[in-house]
Amino acid sequence: MARPTPEAGALDWFIRPSATSAGTLNLSFNALDRHVVRGRADEPALLNPSAPAGERSFFSFAGLLEQVGQLGGALRELGVTPGSTVVLALPVGPELVLGLLACARVGAVAVPLVDDAPGAVRRLGHDAAVDRPTVVLVDGSWRTAVGDVLAQAGRAPDYEVVLRPEPGTVDATAGSFDLAVLMRPGSFQPAACAELAPQSPFLVRLGGGDDAAGTTVHDQGWAAELAATAATAGWLPGTYVHPADDPTDAAPYAALLGPLLLGAAVELR
Repeated sequence: MARPTPEAGALDWFIRPSATSAGTLNLSFNALDRHVVRGRADEPALLNPSAPAGERSFFSFAGLLEQVGQLGGALRELGVTPGSTVVLALPVGPELVLGLLACARVGAVAVPLVDDAPGAVRRLGHDAAVDRPTVVLVDGSWRTAVGDVLAQAGRAPDYEVVLRPEPGTVDATAGSFDLAVLMRPGSFQPAACAELAPQSPFLVRLGGGDDAAGTTVHDQGWAAELAATAATAGWLPGTYVHPADDPTDAAPYAALLGPLLLGAAVELR
């Protein structure tokens, strides 16, 4: 039987809000660390049943925390600081979840792009809500399209990290890295959670269409809304949530992050 969390929908704060302070928190801490601390380290957090042979299909909360800390450490080593922009040009999969949580962990502003439609890619080049990225984490098959758009717009990143690159196409001396290499255990000091004000920007959802209308910026405090929505949807520990189950207009991000805030598992099927 699923165990309800104490004060379902509530967040853990580093400094609680008061009459004189907005407080500090971290979405990644609320999605991962607090569950590990409370004895649920081995419970399922992320499942990917269709993972290719040889790739992980199951992450416990402790395992996901380890991976997010590793990627966060790599981002910091590449110059990402609170407020830096990180483009996540990735399909919906474990790497997108890792990227979102690693950005939240170090205080970066994530700009996820979950399809390679020409209009979606072009928005990276002119949307006023997107600064020149410090890092682009990109699927190998989308690499050329995304790189060309950013270069033409004068927004070429400092570094590029590629998921499943073609052999021989990355060069660390030129600022291009294979994600698998960065994720090798011990390559970087795992990133601790940055203590951030709730109004610190976290995620830019690009608007629909080439005109960038409807672009939305979510901050770290969005975690409270996500957790409340997850609690209302009944996403309790022991339940499994698919991104298509997202009851909000923030698809697929609410269903990739909200369940973890309450200790439910995200299932990519």
